[in-house]
Amino acid sequence: MVNESAVRFEKVRPEPLHVQVLSQIRGMILSGKAAPGQTLAETELAAQLGVSRGPIRDALKVLERERLVVSNPRRRAHVATLNAKDAEEIYSLRRSLELLASQRAIENATQADLDEMEDVLGRMQRALDENDFIAMSHLDAAFHDVIYRASDHNRLYQLWQEIRAQVTFFLVSREASPITSQSIMIDEHRALLEALADRDADRLLALTEEHLLGAYDRILQALPEEERD
Repeated sequence: MVNESAVRFEKVRPEPLHVQVLSQIRGMILSGKAAPGQTLAETELAAQLGVSRGPIRDALKVLERERLVVSNPRRRAHVATLNAKDAEEIYSLRRSLELLASQRAIENATQADLDEMEDVLGRMQRALDENDFIAMSHLDAAFHDVIYRASDHNRLYQLWQEIRAQVTFFLVSREASPITSQSIMIDEHRALLEALADRDADRLLALTEEHLLGAYDRILQALPEEERD
């Protein structure tokens, strides 16, 4: 029997205010509620969130480092507008990271990792059935999160986290277009999971290349025509 008097817990502390503000604004951008190019006025955001301008300013600085927000001394901050060059840089970097993650995951993925990927696939299917494109975008990133974690490579996972928000931002934009399908959202991810479960490195790497190339092509198709050059 556990001696209850010997058990000591730290008090649960709420997240700092600036972290909550950052999460709220980032969530607004990555849910599509704040469109690319939309102005993010500190005064208005402070009023909406019921905080002073200080935490808003700090959050916008973090989001600027994440490339989700753009600002300069003469203009208010606004949601970033990503173009073809951004897509090429992000997806060429992601390709290098994810191929390494896949190689390592073949050796290190656990049954718990595979079960988590299966669970995400089930939620992706439900989101697809409900035409919830925003949810699908976030679940797409969540599926790949597992591969990176399964690689058991902390620095690699950290690098993925640094570009994850931008990848999700692109996915949110892409999934607003009518090019989403069962084959893209479910079948391609199912094939990745099966190759990983079979510990088939050659198949997983080939499928990863194909999957990311297709994602990159669809991103370019979803960009406004003037942003593709």
